[in-house]
Amino acid sequence: MRDPKKNVTFVFYCYEKESADLKIRLRYDGLQQSEFFRTILKMYVEKDPLMLKVVEKMKISSRTMGLKKINKTSKDYQSSRAILKELGITESDKQDLFDVIERNISEYE
Repeated sequence: MRDPKKNVTFVFYCYEKESADLKIRLRYDGLQQSEFFRTILKMYVEKDPLMLKVVEKMKISSRTMGLKKINKTSKDYQSSRAILKELGITESDKQDLFDVIERNISEYE
């Protein structure tokens, strides 16, 4: 079974000036790097609407996806949220479902 408390390290590269600017901003805002990146990661994975706007901006600027597909993805996401709300499915319900699936998978391993 997967240990949800096991820490994993991410490494990425940036320019020295970007690193210094980040540290200055984090200190100004009273945040730690690890806290900042964990929060960003969680927002991305949980499809936080604020983060989805950031990701959309990244897709446009990096041209990894065409505008048509970006708009379709955004509409699909909004539709899925509306359907879940209409059905009354909460984040807790979704997590319970994933837990059941994970338990069943571990029985077959």
